Amino acid sequence: MSAANFHQILGVAPDATAAEIKRAYKRLAMRWHPDRNPAPEAHDEFRRVREAFERLTRPAEPDETEEPPTGSAPPRGEDRRMEIVVDLLEAAHGGTVSITIDGRVDCDDCDGSGQRNYGRTTMCAHCHGSGRVHGKAGLKPCTHCHGKGFTTDHRCPSCDGRGWHPAERQLAVNLPPAMLPGDELRVSGQGGAAPEDGEPGDLYLTVRTRPHPLFRLDRHDIHVSVPVSIFRLLAGGTIEVPALGGLQEILLAEITNSHQIRVPKAGFPPRGRRHAGDLVVHLEPQYPCFLSKEQKAMLEMAEQVLQHQLESQSPALAQWQEVLENHR
Repeated sequence: MSAANFHQILGVAPDATAAEIKRAYKRLAMRWHPDRNPAPEAHDEFRRVREAFERLTRPAEPDETEEPPTGSAPPRGEDRRMEIVVDLLEAAHGGTVSITIDGRVDCDDCDGSGQRNYGRTTMCAHCHGSGRVHGKAGLKPCTHCHGKGFTTDHRCPSCDGRGWHPAERQLAVNLPPAMLPGDELRVSGQGGAAPEDGEPGDLYLTVRTRPHPLFRLDRHDIHVSVPVSIFRLLAGGTIEVPALGGLQEILLAEITNSHQIRVPKAGFPPRGRRHAGDLVVHLEPQYPCFLSKEQKAMLEMAEQVLQHQLESQSPALAQWQEVLENHR
Protein backbone atom coordinates (compact mmCIF):
# COMPACT_ATOMS: atom_id res chain seq x y z
CA MET A 1 0.00 0.00 0.00
CA SER A 2 1.44 3.39 -1.01
CA ALA A 3 1.93 6.37 1.28
CA ALA A 4 -0.88 8.15 -0.53
CA ASN A 5 -3.26 5.38 0.47
CA PHE A 6 -2.18 5.70 4.11
CA HIS A 7 -2.84 9.47 4.02
CA GLN A 8 -6.24 8.75 2.48
CA ILE A 9 -7.15 6.24 5.22
CA LEU A 10 -6.41 8.86 7.90
CA GLY A 11 -8.09 11.62 5.88
CA VAL A 12 -5.07 13.96 5.87
CA ALA A 13 -3.22 15.75 3.10
CA PRO A 14 -0.03 14.23 1.66
CA ASP A 15 1.99 17.05 3.25
CA ALA A 16 0.32 16.74 6.67
CA THR A 17 2.52 17.32 9.68
CA ALA A 18 3.22 14.70 12.32
CA ALA A 19 0.88 16.49 14.71
CA GLU A 20 -1.95 16.46 12.16
CA ILE A 21 -1.42 12.77 11.48
CA LYS A 22 -1.51 11.99 15.20
CA ARG A 23 -4.71 13.99 15.74
CA ALA A 24 -6.39 12.21 12.81
CA TYR A 25 -5.29 8.82 14.14
CA LYS A 26 -6.67 9.49 17.64
CA ARG A 27 -9.99 10.63 16.19
CA LEU A 28 -10.39 7.56 13.95
CA ALA A 29 -9.07 5.13 16.56
CA MET A 30 -11.72 6.38 19.00
CA ARG A 31 -14.38 5.95 16.30
CA TRP A 32 -13.45 2.40 15.22
CA HIS A 33 -12.15 0.93 18.49
CA PRO A 34 -14.00 -2.43 18.98
CA ASP A 35 -14.67 -1.56 22.65
CA ARG A 36 -16.65 1.48 21.50
CA ASN A 37 -18.03 0.38 18.12
CA PRO A 38 -20.01 -2.91 17.97
CA ALA A 39 -20.16 -2.89 14.14
CA PRO A 40 -18.77 -6.09 12.50
CA GLU A 41 -16.31 -4.09 10.42
CA ALA A 42 -14.93 -2.10 13.39
CA HIS A 43 -12.08 -4.52 14.11
CA ASP A 44 -10.75 -4.44 10.52
CA GLU A 45 -11.14 -0.66 10.24
CA PHE A 46 -9.22 -0.20 13.50
CA ARG A 47 -6.39 -2.35 12.11
CA ARG A 48 -6.24 -0.25 8.91
CA VAL A 49 -6.14 3.02 10.84
CA ARG A 50 -3.43 1.75 13.17
CA GLU A 51 -1.34 0.43 10.29
CA ALA A 52 -1.62 3.74 8.40
CA PHE A 53 -0.51 5.68 11.49
CA GLU A 54 2.46 3.36 12.10
CA ARG A 55 3.64 3.56 8.48
CA LEU A 56 3.33 7.35 8.26
CA THR A 57 5.10 7.98 11.56
CA ARG A 58 7.85 5.39 11.13
CA PRO A 59 11.28 6.94 10.66
CA ALA A 60 12.34 6.87 7.02
CA GLU A 61 15.21 4.60 6.03
CA PRO A 62 17.44 4.91 2.96
CA ASP A 63 16.44 1.53 1.55
CA GLU A 64 12.84 1.56 2.74
CA THR A 65 10.46 -0.38 0.52
CA GLU A 66 6.75 -0.85 0.49
CA GLU A 67 7.00 -4.34 2.01
CA PRO A 68 5.15 -4.74 5.34
CA PRO A 69 7.33 -4.29 8.43
CA THR A 70 8.81 -7.50 9.81
CA GLY A 71 9.24 -6.26 13.38
CA SER A 72 7.62 -7.66 16.48
CA ALA A 73 3.85 -7.98 16.67
CA PRO A 74 1.89 -5.01 18.09
CA PRO A 75 0.90 -5.22 21.75
CA ARG A 76 -2.44 -6.90 22.48
CA GLY A 77 -4.97 -6.62 25.23
CA GLU A 78 -5.55 -9.59 27.51
CA ASP A 79 -7.70 -12.50 26.37
CA ARG A 80 -10.84 -13.07 28.40
CA ARG A 81 -12.88 -16.20 29.06
CA MET A 82 -16.45 -16.78 30.14
CA GLU A 83 -19.14 -19.47 29.98
CA ILE A 84 -22.39 -19.31 28.06
CA VAL A 85 -25.32 -21.56 28.94
CA VAL A 86 -27.56 -22.46 26.00
CA ASP A 87 -30.42 -24.83 25.30
CA LEU A 88 -29.48 -28.27 24.01
CA LEU A 89 -31.27 -27.58 20.72
CA GLU A 90 -29.31 -24.32 20.30
CA ALA A 91 -26.07 -26.21 20.88
CA ALA A 92 -27.07 -28.78 18.27
CA HIS A 93 -28.49 -26.51 15.56
CA GLY A 94 -26.60 -23.27 16.23
CA GLY A 95 -28.04 -19.77 16.32
CA THR A 96 -27.46 -16.29 17.70
CA VAL A 97 -27.05 -15.81 21.45
CA SER A 98 -26.81 -12.53 23.33
CA ILE A 99 -24.21 -12.17 26.09
CA THR A 100 -23.31 -9.38 28.48
CA ILE A 101 -19.64 -8.40 28.62
CA ASP A 102 -17.63 -5.72 30.37
CA GLY A 103 -17.05 -2.65 28.25
CA ARG A 104 -16.08 1.00 28.41
CA VAL A 105 -17.66 4.34 27.60
CA ASP A 106 -15.77 7.57 27.17
CA CYS A 107 -15.91 10.02 30.04
CA ASP A 108 -18.17 12.91 29.04
CA ASP A 109 -16.50 15.34 31.44
CA CYS A 110 -13.09 15.08 29.72
CA ASP A 111 -14.18 13.80 26.26
CA GLY A 112 -12.17 10.64 26.83
CA SER A 113 -8.84 12.39 27.34
CA GLY A 114 -8.53 11.76 31.09
CA GLN A 115 -7.41 15.39 31.55
CA ARG A 116 -9.20 18.60 32.41
CA ASN A 117 -8.37 22.03 31.04
CA TYR A 118 -7.74 23.56 34.43
CA GLY A 119 -5.59 21.99 37.11
CA ARG A 120 -6.28 21.65 40.79
CA THR A 121 -3.45 23.31 42.67
CA THR A 122 -2.66 22.23 46.22
CA MET A 123 0.16 23.03 48.60
CA CYS A 124 2.92 20.41 48.55
CA ALA A 125 2.57 18.26 51.66
CA HIS A 126 6.26 17.32 51.64
CA CYS A 127 7.77 20.80 51.80
CA HIS A 128 4.69 22.55 53.25
CA GLY A 129 4.72 25.06 50.42
CA SER A 130 8.31 26.21 50.78
CA GLY A 131 9.66 24.36 47.78
CA ARG A 132 12.69 23.15 49.78
CA VAL A 133 13.44 20.31 52.17
CA HIS A 134 16.29 19.60 54.51
CA GLY A 135 19.05 17.28 53.26
CA LYS A 136 22.51 16.24 54.40
CA ALA A 137 24.06 19.26 52.71
CA GLY A 138 21.38 21.68 53.89
CA LEU A 139 18.26 22.81 52.04
CA LYS A 140 17.59 21.37 48.63
CA PRO A 141 14.67 21.62 46.13
CA CYS A 142 11.70 19.43 46.92
CA THR A 143 11.52 16.58 44.40
CA HIS A 144 7.76 16.17 44.77
CA CYS A 145 6.87 19.65 43.61
CA HIS A 146 10.12 20.38 41.77
CA GLY A 147 10.79 23.32 44.05
CA LYS A 148 7.51 25.12 43.29
CA GLY A 149 5.89 24.56 46.67
CA PHE A 150 2.66 23.36 45.10
CA THR A 151 1.41 20.56 42.85
CA THR A 152 -1.12 20.74 40.05
CA ASP A 153 -3.35 17.78 39.28
CA HIS A 154 -4.80 17.82 35.75
CA ARG A 155 -6.51 14.42 36.06
CA CYS A 156 -10.23 14.36 35.40
CA PRO A 157 -11.88 13.77 38.79
CA SER A 158 -14.86 12.02 37.21
CA CYS A 159 -12.84 9.17 35.65
CA ASP A 160 -9.69 9.54 37.79
CA GLY A 161 -7.64 10.25 34.70
CA ARG A 162 -8.56 7.06 32.81
CA GLY A 163 -10.69 8.76 30.18
CA TRP A 164 -13.42 6.13 30.45
CA HIS A 165 -15.99 4.56 32.76
CA PRO A 166 -16.75 0.83 33.03
CA ALA A 167 -20.05 -0.18 31.42
CA GLU A 168 -21.69 -3.47 30.48
CA ARG A 169 -22.71 -4.01 26.88
CA GLN A 170 -24.67 -6.60 24.94
CA LEU A 171 -22.93 -8.65 22.28
CA ALA A 172 -24.66 -10.89 19.73
CA VAL A 173 -22.59 -14.02 19.10
CA ASN A 174 -23.11 -16.43 16.20
CA LEU A 175 -23.07 -19.93 17.70
CA PRO A 176 -22.04 -22.59 15.14
CA PRO A 177 -24.04 -25.86 15.07
CA ALA A 178 -22.94 -29.05 16.87
CA MET A 179 -21.24 -27.35 19.84
CA LEU A 180 -20.89 -29.94 22.60
CA PRO A 181 -20.61 -28.86 26.26
CA GLY A 182 -17.01 -27.90 26.91
CA ASP A 183 -16.35 -26.75 23.34
CA GLU A 184 -14.76 -23.31 23.08
CA LEU A 185 -15.67 -20.47 20.72
CA ARG A 186 -13.29 -17.57 19.98
CA VAL A 187 -14.73 -14.11 19.35
CA SER A 188 -12.00 -11.97 17.83
CA GLY A 189 -11.31 -8.52 19.27
CA GLN A 190 -13.84 -8.73 22.12
CA GLY A 191 -11.43 -9.39 25.00
CA GLY A 192 -9.43 -6.89 27.02
CA ALA A 193 -9.03 -3.32 25.78
CA ALA A 194 -6.21 -2.59 23.37
CA PRO A 195 -3.09 -0.91 24.76
CA GLU A 196 -1.75 2.22 23.05
CA ASP A 197 -1.04 1.50 19.37
CA GLY A 198 -2.10 -2.10 19.96
CA GLU A 199 -4.96 -4.49 19.39
CA PRO A 200 -7.73 -5.71 21.71
CA GLY A 201 -7.60 -9.23 23.06
CA ASP A 202 -9.98 -12.05 22.14
CA LEU A 203 -12.96 -13.45 24.02
CA TYR A 204 -13.17 -17.23 24.52
CA LEU A 205 -16.61 -18.66 25.27
CA THR A 206 -17.01 -22.13 26.81
CA VAL A 207 -20.36 -23.71 25.91
CA ARG A 208 -22.55 -25.27 28.61
CA THR A 209 -26.07 -26.71 28.19
CA ARG A 210 -28.99 -26.50 30.55
CA PRO A 211 -31.08 -29.63 31.32
CA HIS A 212 -33.68 -30.43 28.65
CA PRO A 213 -37.19 -31.70 29.53
CA LEU A 214 -37.02 -34.52 26.95
CA PHE A 215 -33.44 -35.27 26.01
CA ARG A 216 -30.35 -36.32 27.93
CA LEU A 217 -26.93 -35.94 26.32
CA ASP A 218 -24.34 -38.67 26.94
CA ARG A 219 -21.17 -37.90 24.98
CA HIS A 220 -22.54 -37.82 21.40
CA ASP A 221 -25.68 -39.88 22.06
CA ILE A 222 -29.12 -38.46 22.77
CA HIS A 223 -31.28 -40.47 25.20
CA VAL A 224 -35.05 -40.12 25.33
CA SER A 225 -37.69 -42.02 27.34
CA VAL A 226 -40.91 -42.90 25.49
CA PRO A 227 -44.05 -44.36 27.15
CA VAL A 228 -45.53 -47.14 24.99
CA SER A 229 -48.73 -49.17 25.39
CA ILE A 230 -48.17 -52.76 26.48
CA PHE A 231 -50.45 -53.80 23.62
CA ARG A 232 -48.17 -52.03 21.08
CA LEU A 233 -45.13 -53.66 22.61
CA LEU A 234 -46.78 -57.07 22.20
CA ALA A 235 -48.19 -56.51 18.72
CA GLY A 236 -45.27 -54.48 17.33
CA GLY A 237 -45.69 -51.74 14.77
CA THR A 238 -44.63 -48.12 14.19
CA ILE A 239 -44.37 -45.47 16.90
CA GLU A 240 -43.27 -41.81 16.81
CA VAL A 241 -40.42 -40.65 19.02
CA PRO A 242 -38.97 -37.15 19.51
CA ALA A 243 -35.47 -36.44 18.15
CA LEU A 244 -33.36 -33.28 17.91
CA GLY A 245 -34.61 -32.72 14.38
CA GLY A 246 -38.30 -33.38 15.15
CA LEU A 247 -40.48 -36.49 15.30
CA GLN A 248 -39.07 -39.72 13.92
CA GLU A 249 -40.83 -43.01 13.19
CA ILE A 250 -39.32 -46.24 14.41
CA LEU A 251 -40.54 -49.83 13.93
CA LEU A 252 -41.09 -52.10 16.93
CA ALA A 253 -40.61 -55.81 16.45
CA GLU A 254 -43.34 -58.14 17.68
CA ILE A 255 -43.03 -59.24 21.31
CA THR A 256 -39.58 -57.78 21.83
CA ASN A 257 -37.83 -58.46 25.12
CA SER A 258 -35.65 -55.35 24.81
CA HIS A 259 -36.94 -52.02 26.06
CA GLN A 260 -34.13 -50.05 24.40
CA ILE A 261 -33.77 -49.17 20.72
CA ARG A 262 -30.72 -47.47 19.21
CA VAL A 263 -31.17 -45.39 16.04
CA PRO A 264 -27.73 -44.87 14.42
CA LYS A 265 -26.59 -41.30 13.62
CA ALA A 266 -29.83 -39.74 14.85
CA GLY A 267 -28.27 -38.23 17.99
CA PHE A 268 -26.05 -35.15 18.32
CA PRO A 269 -24.99 -33.89 14.86
CA PRO A 270 -21.41 -34.27 13.57
CA ARG A 271 -18.80 -31.49 13.58
CA GLY A 272 -15.52 -31.65 11.69
CA ARG A 273 -14.00 -35.09 12.29
CA ARG A 274 -16.43 -35.81 15.10
CA HIS A 275 -19.07 -38.30 13.99
CA ALA A 276 -22.78 -38.08 14.73
CA GLY A 277 -24.13 -39.77 17.84
CA ASP A 278 -27.04 -42.21 18.10
CA LEU A 279 -30.58 -41.72 19.33
CA VAL A 280 -31.18 -44.13 22.22
CA VAL A 281 -34.91 -44.72 22.84
CA HIS A 282 -35.90 -46.14 26.24
CA LEU A 283 -39.33 -47.78 25.99
CA GLU A 284 -41.48 -47.49 29.11
CA PRO A 285 -44.32 -50.08 29.06
CA GLN A 286 -47.69 -48.57 30.02
CA TYR A 287 -50.50 -50.77 31.36
CA PRO A 288 -54.14 -49.61 31.15
CA CYS A 289 -55.75 -48.44 34.38
CA PHE A 290 -58.75 -50.67 33.65
CA LEU A 291 -60.06 -53.02 30.94
CA SER A 292 -63.37 -52.74 29.12
CA LYS A 293 -65.55 -55.79 28.53
CA GLU A 294 -64.41 -55.92 24.93
CA GLN A 295 -60.75 -55.84 25.94
CA LYS A 296 -61.26 -58.54 28.54
CA ALA A 297 -63.01 -60.74 25.99
CA MET A 298 -60.21 -60.31 23.44
CA LEU A 299 -57.51 -60.95 26.03
CA GLU A 300 -59.32 -64.06 27.26
CA MET A 301 -59.52 -65.34 23.70
CA ALA A 302 -55.80 -64.67 23.25
CA GLU A 303 -55.08 -66.53 26.47
CA GLN A 304 -57.09 -69.56 25.33
CA VAL A 305 -55.20 -69.67 22.03
CA LEU A 306 -51.91 -69.38 23.93
CA GLN A 307 -52.79 -72.27 26.24
CA HIS A 308 -53.36 -74.51 23.22
CA GLN A 309 -49.99 -73.57 21.73
CA LEU A 310 -47.76 -73.42 24.80
CA GLU A 311 -44.99 -75.59 23.39
CA SER A 312 -44.39 -73.27 20.44
CA GLN A 313 -45.43 -69.90 21.84
CA SER A 314 -44.20 -70.10 25.45
CA PRO A 315 -41.87 -72.98 26.36
CA ALA A 316 -41.40 -71.51 29.83
CA LEU A 317 -45.15 -71.72 30.57
CA ALA A 318 -45.28 -75.22 29.10
CA GLN A 319 -42.51 -76.33 31.44
CA TRP A 320 -44.27 -74.68 34.37
CA GLN A 321 -47.43 -76.64 33.57
CA GLU A 322 -45.39 -79.83 33.89
CA VAL A 323 -44.12 -78.67 37.29
CA LEU A 324 -47.69 -78.09 38.47
CA GLU A 325 -48.84 -81.50 37.22
CA ASN A 326 -46.02 -83.21 39.15
CA HIS A 327 -47.21 -81.54 42.36
CA ARG A 328 -50.86 -82.55 42.12
